[in-house]
Amino acid sequence: MPDDSQSGYSTIMNVLRPPPARAVTRRYDLVLRDYVGDFHIGVWDHEKTRTQRVRVSLTVTVEVPNRPFVDDLDAVVSYEYLIQGVEAFTRSPHIQLLEVLAEKLLALCLSPPQAVFARVQVEKLEIVPQAAGVGVVLTGARDHSQ
Repeated sequence: MPDDSQSGYSTIMNVLRPPPARAVTRRYDLVLRDYVGDFHIGVWDHEKTRTQRVRVSLTVTVEVPNRPFVDDLDAVVSYEYLIQGVEAFTRSPHIQLLEVLAEKLLALCLSPPQAVFARVQVEKLEIVPQAAGVGVVLTGARDHSQ
């Protein structure tokens, strides 16, 4: 057999060698859809003296090890943190822009370490009578450098 350094044999063998085993994961989505609450939100003076009905829809993609679920609430990421978080925002100080509310909700969605992606949709329901709602959609992903 020729010398590895001269023939390129070791380079070829490295290419043919299977890659190192990686942890196998799977993903699932947590969903809170069409939550309607009264929020302190708006830029206009008449909006600052009352609450407004806002619809919130959240989807959070969670990454977990690829193994069967254990039938135990402590073994999963529960959607309960989404419900409690949105309810807390209904009691928070006045926010002017839906974009700011959406950004805060996005941070909430991505707060568990297993959360890798989120989609937030917030809509004011009483602004345009001809529409079911007007609002914004914001998406974001976990920064993998953390």
